[in-house]
Amino acid sequence: MPGRGNNVPQGHQQGQLDSDSESYTGSSGSYSDMVSEVLPRQQRGAAIVGGPVTPNKEQGIRTRGLQQSPSSVNRSAAEENQQDEGGETAQKKGRVARGREKARAMMNAAWEAPAARVRAVTDVVAGKDSQRVAIALFFCVSWVHLLFVILSATLSQIDVVGGSCYTFWGYKDKCDTVSYTRRTALLKNCTRLRSNMHTGSAFAILSILASTATVVTSWLLCIRFREADREARHQCRYVNVDDTESIAGEANFNNGGAHNTKQANEAVYDAGNLKKLMMIVVAFSLVCELICWAIITDINTQQYCNDVYHWSTDATYGVGFGLGLTAWLAELIMYVIFVVLV
Repeated sequence: MPGRGNNVPQGHQQGQLDSDSESYTGSSGSYSDMVSEVLPRQQRGAAIVGGPVTPNKEQGIRTRGLQQSPSSVNRSAAEENQQDEGGETAQKKGRVARGREKARAMMNAAWEAPAARVRAVTDVVAGKDSQRVAIALFFCVSWVHLLFVILSATLSQIDVVGGSCYTFWGYKDKCDTVSYTRRTALLKNCTRLRSNMHTGSAFAILSILASTATVVTSWLLCIRFREADREARHQCRYVNVDDTESIAGEANFNNGGAHNTKQANEAVYDAGNLKKLMMIVVAFSLVCELICWAIITDINTQQYCNDVYHWSTDATYGVGFGLGLTAWLAELIMYVIFVVLV
């Protein structure tokens, strides 16, 4: 009997396909509705043509009904390509941004490293005890410095063979005596020598006055620091523990370290305007003393009126010059220490 499949009633096939379309839901409801509408039309067309609907054909029909159109496939592929390209572009931009941030961080670290080292050394050295020692040492050096400046202004600046010497105030035939053989104003044979000696004597007086002011201001600084230290100790006896912990916590949060917390709890004296005044006075004293010994160096090296005074063969630096240079170097070193620690 030919074609067993043709003996199946058309209504039975219709119901079976309808049940298949209803049972297949797919990934979304739109596919189920499309299949339920498309399959009956295709089966009716196949029945009209007269061809039997086999199970393989039914599967093919359902598959064709569920397949996407070429345009939608191309669209989805294009979208995927765009997404891939966008992801690659974002990754490239992210790499570039990270590289720039890394380079910027390295440059900042290179620039900030010396400053960080200086801050670290200053934090270790600077403190309450360091301030006390620096102020006391500066006061002692100021006294010695004043003594050296006074002796330098009165003693010989240039010694001459035979026991004679030159000071800022004139010429002595015997350098051990107090009286002068010839005053500076009477050195008429060499105008340049006379003018240099007058300039040196003027700046020697200014350096003595500035050194005296340095001693007075350093003594005032010692008194103020002692009073501030006594007041701070008196307050620490009755300090609230909770306030101390809160201050320490804020310092630790802001500075980020136990060492900074320790420094926050340690009272550091602020010299204020007195420190600025001392810096100005000491700087002025250093300039005056520099001019004094620079003038004597210029006379001995340039050898003004050498045919008369024989600087090249008979002259050497005197004791006063050595004391002045020593006082200048000592005050310069203490000035740097004072600026850093106080």
